[in-house]
Amino acid sequence: MSKVSDETKRDVALSLHKYGILQFGEFTLKSGIVSPFYIDMRIVQSFPEALHSITAIYAQLLEDLPMDVFLAGIPEAGIPLATAVGYETNRPLIQPRAKIKEHGKGKVIEGAWKAGDKVAIIDDLVTKGDSKIEAIEQFNSCQLEVLGFYLLLDREMGGKQIVEDAGYKMEIAMTMTEALTILLDENKLEKSKFDDMIKFMRS
Repeated sequence: MSKVSDETKRDVALSLHKYGILQFGEFTLKSGIVSPFYIDMRIVQSFPEALHSITAIYAQLLEDLPMDVFLAGIPEAGIPLATAVGYETNRPLIQPRAKIKEHGKGKVIEGAWKAGDKVAIIDDLVTKGDSKIEAIEQFNSCQLEVLGFYLLLDREMGGKQIVEDAGYKMEIAMTMTEALTILLDENKLEKSKFDDMIKFMRS
């Protein structure tokens, strides 16, 4: 269950809309699904107000996590998020590489970690959950213990259940239904569009 306050959820939903992070149209997702909305978290780092609101929502999610647990973002969208959250909450960070170096130490994961250390994975959202399972493999290969995932949004398309069925905790700040309902209530979204997106997620 989300530990995030309604006020923080509202601030984040409005920031997603204000800065064009949440976009409406037709978008083909990694899974091949054509979606009527898209969340482009890769641009968040360009908008300090939005990044501050989003960092605050992760900080609330992480309140009960021991301070010696590493944070790590999934490349690419999760890296700046994890970095901002780590600095804000004074938590240690490690960074999985999107591409393994062929020179130097050839590390799979950067940072001052050792086998057996615990890590919480920061990412933007979950759709089908397959990319989350792939990410776990990179940490397991380094003998790091993944405690779970901490995400901003659940697209409510089955991914959360898949990851939890694999044995990993998934803490999510809010669902897409919650975010869209806030925008509807704030007159930022037409009722017909809201209904279309809810129908899409339920289909």
